Amino acid sequence: MSQNTGELNLKQFSSQIVGLTHLLKQFSEILDQESDVIKKNQANQLVQITQSKQDLAEQLNSLTNELDQTLANQNLNLSSLVSSPSFTLFSQEQQAEIKQLLELIQQCHDKNLANGMSIQILSNINKHTLDLISGKHQQDVKLYSSSGEKTTTGNQSTLGKA
Repeated sequence: MSQNTGELNLKQFSSQIVGLTHLLKQFSEILDQESDVIKKNQANQLVQITQSKQDLAEQLNSLTNELDQTLANQNLNLSSLVSSPSFTLFSQEQQAEIKQLLELIQQCHDKNLANGMSIQILSNINKHTLDLISGKHQQDVKLYSSSGEKTTTGNQSTLGKA
């Protein structure tokens, strides 16, 4: 690719790809740590990891915005770049770096999603447990009676007088 005014600035683009790859590797490590902390139920460490994760996420957003701006000059974005005719103009090494970056993005997304679901599940379990301990019942919970019919938990009858 030539570096005419209308063309992509390859030096800047390559630098941004390398920077994003480095940050995403760090982010992936933090997500792995977060997963381990969730599994071990270490809430204090989770708060510390969340702050590190937030700081890295801000850096990633900033560099991603710069990369998007670089690609916007060619009416491209990172995900459409691989399928565009312009992709073949990159060297094999640059193509591999771009594909690795896209794989890292997907891996981080999947890890972050899994961690978020784990936290949500634990939160739901904790809330339900606290509701049971405190005697609160959800009115919309449907249970099956001994005859197999659906019943709600709203009005529970007692077994009778002893």
